[in-house]
Amino acid sequence: MADKIASVTGARDRGRMAAAALFIVLVPFLAAGQDILEKLGGKQDYRSRRVSSYDRSGGNADSISIEPGKTAVLAEIKGPAAIHHLWVTIAAEQFYGRKIVLRIYWDGEESPSVEAPIGDFFGVGHGLNRNFASLPITCSSEGRARNAYWYMPFRWSCRITATNEGTRPVGAFYYYIDYRELDSLRPDAPYFHAQYRQEFPCTPGKDYLLLDAAGAGHYVGCNLSVLQRTMGWWGEGDDMIYVDGEDSPSLHGTGSEDYFSDAWGMRESQSLFYGCPLQEEDFQAGSKATVYRFHLPDPIPFTKSIRVSIEHGHANDRSDYYSSVAYWYQTEPHDPFPPLPPVDRRLPFALEGPSNFVFPEWTEAREEGRSVFEDRAAGVRVSAPRLASSLTSFYDGQGSRYPLLRTDGAAEGWEMELRFPVQVGDRYKVELYFLKTPGSGHFHILREKAAPEGGEAGFEILGTVEGYSRVARVASVTLKDVLFEAGANTLIFRAAGKDDKAGGVDIGFVGFGLTPSAPRFIREWNLAGPFPAADMDDLMTVHPPEREIVFAGKYKGKNDAEVGWRTVQADEGGYVRLSSLVRPNEQVLVYGLVYVLSPDDRAAHILLGSDDGVRVWVNDELVHTNPAYRGAYPDQDRVPVNLKKGWNKVLLKVLQGAGGWGYYVRFADPLGELRWSTRPEALRHP
Repeated sequence: MADKIASVTGARDRGRMAAAALFIVLVPFLAAGQDILEKLGGKQDYRSRRVSSYDRSGGNADSISIEPGKTAVLAEIKGPAAIHHLWVTIAAEQFYGRKIVLRIYWDGEESPSVEAPIGDFFGVGHGLNRNFASLPITCSSEGRARNAYWYMPFRWSCRITATNEGTRPVGAFYYYIDYRELDSLRPDAPYFHAQYRQEFPCTPGKDYLLLDAAGAGHYVGCNLSVLQRTMGWWGEGDDMIYVDGEDSPSLHGTGSEDYFSDAWGMRESQSLFYGCPLQEEDFQAGSKATVYRFHLPDPIPFTKSIRVSIEHGHANDRSDYYSSVAYWYQTEPHDPFPPLPPVDRRLPFALEGPSNFVFPEWTEAREEGRSVFEDRAAGVRVSAPRLASSLTSFYDGQGSRYPLLRTDGAAEGWEMELRFPVQVGDRYKVELYFLKTPGSGHFHILREKAAPEGGEAGFEILGTVEGYSRVARVASVTLKDVLFEAGANTLIFRAAGKDDKAGGVDIGFVGFGLTPSAPRFIREWNLAGPFPAADMDDLMTVHPPEREIVFAGKYKGKNDAEVGWRTVQADEGGYVRLSSLVRPNEQVLVYGLVYVLSPDDRAAHILLGSDDGVRVWVNDELVHTNPAYRGAYPDQDRVPVNLKKGWNKVLLKVLQGAGGWGYYVRFADPLGELRWSTRPEALRHP
């Protein structure tokens, strides 16, 4: 009985201790929240204003686009005022978070006070998107909705810009800049600053520098992104903060995770003042992390200068890639920032694969005398005498590291066999990705060719790869206009010598992508509509073009307007952009009609993409229905059909759900035998 009482008493004590500990942890958060709420009870002595990307024409095109190499001015605001909220969401190429640079200039200065890649400024590095919530910065919608609540006062003017340093246009840049007009600022009011830095790799024996500023102000925090170049725990580096030129730091910490307010390593977490939006916990070379620490309850003031640094590993014994953004307030002028590194140096391991890239998830299989790895879901299989599987340091737009299959101790003549399925027989462009390393050799890319009559089958060489590189890097080889039959297809990589400096002849396979070599989209269409479509159920509503084709006919369309048939053109990429061709273009549907000439009776495939729902008839037989809300891209749907010799009627019905609207259509036609027309002479429709 005594043991039970002691046990219960101990449990109660531990419960009280846990509750007390939780209360201690929550105190600063509760205090911060109480402070914000308390201020709401007072008079708000300012006028709220906003600059945003709204459509000045009154339409719904509420974003701007930015061409490569161009700078967009997001706002020019007169003071005295203070920005209190920034929000952006962006549709652009992969890794845009490191390719678009945000700059803010106060009071006409020439050197920006804020300069950082936009993703890093909003708390996440590596060009990636991640959710997290802190007091000054919050990211949601899978990291794509970025918010900053820093208070940013200025006296006379503010200029905010975004520069696209990528290779493709920023398709949509949405933003809010919320600010308050003020009567005046205190004479000693400091200005907000934020600066991006990186060391790829960190300098041996020297602390990584987070901030080095001259003037008077206060440091309010940072984020730090790490890309490991060696295995193991990246932390244990002491943080050191030197105030006003002191030789020994006033603030000397005990380790990386300790400065970022965690313990015993890092793991993904979030809180008001510290957190970790990203941590890959295998801690191998290529593993990535982003952590943050905001000194909001405890800003660190300085009157002359401040220097904030952190070791990279204990005593700077690691060579990882560090990048960061420091945030602080100070009086102007500030020291100009050094130039930003170019995009390729900011993203040395970011790799955008080709469209339709097969990102294998390998599982080892067993086969007598050979090593075999399979991705059963994708139907892909790789075999060789010996294979090893690992992850590379290179990563895709979601942050996933590319897998590697490499031969193990290959000899000249060894063969790695890649077997993969093709759903539709056609001519394809094949993009093969390999890892070049100091231990890789040369190899041929082979394919079995049909035996001539009375002869034996052999192999044709489709390409050759020189696998050696002093530093590991991913390289690609493109095979153009290769005819693949529907079903399983095979390519062989055969070791064929090496560079004199290479340590071996191994082959490192990363992945591949298949895209049609020269897709022949149907570029000209008869179009009828628009007809009303309140929701996707109306995809099943029958309108006159489904009953008969009368080119001179007139029908009751959307809003009882008279509609009929007309001819339209697809754009250069084969896209029939209905959103531009049809008015009205919301909650509507249209019919597209074309005739396809086949030299014989044959089985074929229609390959189409639509925004949004679609139905297809061939020779008045319904062959496909897909009530999908989606954006359009080529070959989303593969539809088997039977064509008869001569002209074949192809009718589409495409519904607009929301946003964009249009479609792509082509036939798989590897020999280029099919033709199309909007009104063939052989058919005499009225």
